[in-house]
Amino acid sequence: MTDAYTPRPEHHFTFGLWTVGNPGRDPFGDVVRSALDPAETVHRLAELGAYGVCFHDNDLVPYGAATTERQTILKRFRHALEETGLKVPMSTTNLFWRPVFKEGAFTANVVDLIPASSA
Repeated sequence: MTDAYTPRPEHHFTFGLWTVGNPGRDPFGDVVRSALDPAETVHRLAELGAYGVCFHDNDLVPYGAATTERQTILKRFRHALEETGLKVPMSTTNLFWRPVFKEGAFTANVVDLIPASSA
C-alpha cells in the first residue's frame, strides 16, 4: 500500500534524464558519480511510480555519436519505454551555445545562415 505522497503514474509526475542520470559535474568541479544509462533510468523511474521522462538534445544521444551508436541508444531507450509504459511528454533542444544557433536560435532573421547554393 502506498501513502498519499508516493507518486503514481496517474499523477503524471515526470523526471528529466538530466536530473537523474547527471554525473554531478558543475563548471567548477569534476564528476562525482557515474552517469546513469538512459534505458536504466527509465526502468528505475518506472519502479518509483513515475509517469514519464523528459530529455534535452544530448541527454539521450551524445553530440558526435556515430550513426550506429545513436541507433543503439534510441532502440534501447524505446524498448525501455515500451517495457515500462513510461511516456516522453517533452524533449527540448539547446538553443544557446551550439554554433548553428549563434545568431539567435530559430528566431534569427539572418540570411547569411543559408548558403547561397541553397537559397
